[in-house]
Amino acid sequence: MMHVMMRRLALAAVLAAAFINSSSAQQQTWVAVASDGAGLWGIAVGMATRQAAEQSALGECGMYCRLKFTAQARCVAYAFSETGRAEGFSAGASRQQVEQPALAECNANVPANSCQLKTARCFE
Repeated sequence: MMHVMMRRLALAAVLAAAFINSSSAQQQTWVAVASDGAGLWGIAVGMATRQAAEQSALGECGMYCRLKFTAQARCVAYAFSETGRAEGFSAGASRQQVEQPALAECNANVPANSCQLKTARCFE
């Protein structure tokens, strides 16, 4: 009986360690957004390093783009106003957490709330 209990405790410890490691790995992912400020953009989520996120976003956007936003998060959103050439960025733990702040940042820099959410992505 004691042997079975010890095995269960050992299994529980292994599962807890795996959960903690997977949770911390998700928290340590990087996101990035690059844009040309005129409508082209690239986005990266779930990257292991800041450099990887930045390179991926720049690569997706193209050679006329600049890095605009980098954060250590699971999700990222990008909003853009074509009429005002304004941009907004936000990072967080879920799409719901990042969409409105990106739009609000963008709309704060243009009249008439002309910004549109271009993308919101999360690392799954």
